[in-house]
Amino acid sequence: MDDEVRDVDAWRGAVTGALLPFHVECTAPERFRGSISRRRLGDTSLIAMTSRPHRAVRTAEHIDDGPADYLLSLQLAGTARFRQDDRTARVDPGDMVFYDSGRPVEIVSGEGYRSLCFRFPTDGLGAHRTAGELTATTLDAAHGLAPAVAGLLTGLHEGLERSAGDAAAAPLLAGARHATELARALFDDELGRRGLLSTPDPHAELRARIDRHIDAHLADPTLSPRAVAAALFVSPRHLHALFAEDGRTVAGTIRERRLERCLADLADPGQGPTPVSAIATRWGFANATRFGQLVKAATGRTPVAYRRAMWSGTSGT
Repeated sequence: MDDEVRDVDAWRGAVTGALLPFHVECTAPERFRGSISRRRLGDTSLIAMTSRPHRAVRTAEHIDDGPADYLLSLQLAGTARFRQDDRTARVDPGDMVFYDSGRPVEIVSGEGYRSLCFRFPTDGLGAHRTAGELTATTLDAAHGLAPAVAGLLTGLHEGLERSAGDAAAAPLLAGARHATELARALFDDELGRRGLLSTPDPHAELRARIDRHIDAHLADPTLSPRAVAAALFVSPRHLHALFAEDGRTVAGTIRERRLERCLADLADPGQGPTPVSAIATRWGFANATRFGQLVKAATGRTPVAYRRAMWSGTSGT
C-alpha cells in the first residue's frame, strides 16, 4: 500500500483499509495524489501518510460496535485541521493531535501534508475517563512529553523501513509497547497541565501496571508472582493484597491469560503448522501435562480435540 494513489475513490479505499472508514472529498480530484502505509506492531499500528489537500469525514455511519482505539497523529510536514467533540485543532510540523475512533471526526489536510499516526487500544489507559477532554487539541511540539513521543514514533517508523516491514522483530514490538506507555503518560501530563486529570486510585493504577507487565511477559516461563513483584518494586505481600481487592490471585491471572492466548492460537487455522506443544511453550506453559489439564478443564476437550473442533465449527462440548 506504499504505491502512490492518484484517484480520490482509490484513496478512500486505501484509507479505509489502513486507518479507518472515512468519506473523502477534495476540490481538485484530478490533481489528487497520496500514499499510505500501515505497519502492525502487536495490538498497535503505525500509519504513514502523504497527500494533496482533501477533507476526510468520519460520521456515525462509519462507526461499528467494536472496541474503539485512540489515534495519535504526528504532523511531519504541511498543516492539518482536526475537529472532534466540538473542538478544532490546527497542527503544524512537529505538533501532535489525538482523536478517538469511536466518535465522529473531521480531518482537513493542507498542501504538502505528511504525517505519522500511532493507533493503540484504549484498554489500560490510566486517564481514559477524561482522555476525551484532549481530542482535537493541539499538543505543541515543544511542550511536556510531546518531543519524546514524537522522537519515539519517528524512530519506530525508521526502524520499520530499515527492516522492510518486519514488524515482528522483538525490538520493534518492545518499542511499540513503550510508545503506548509513553502516549498514556503524555495524556496524563497534558490533562494534569490543564487541571483536568481526576485523582487516580493508586491501587487501581498499580494493578493496571501489573496487568500490563503480565501481558507483556506471558511467554516467559519464569513469570511468577515473585518475579512480578520484583519487576514492579513491590513486596509479594502487597502484590497479593492488591489483587485480592479485585477478587483475583496473581498466579491465577497469569494462568488464565496464558490459557486465553493458547486457546486463541489453537482456534486459529493460520496456526495449523504449529504443534500444540509449541503453542503451549510460546505462552509460557513449561509442563505439557498441566497445559492439557487446563485446556480440558476450560473446554471439556484435550488441546488437539479442541483445535479440531474449532476448525470444524463444532465448538459445543
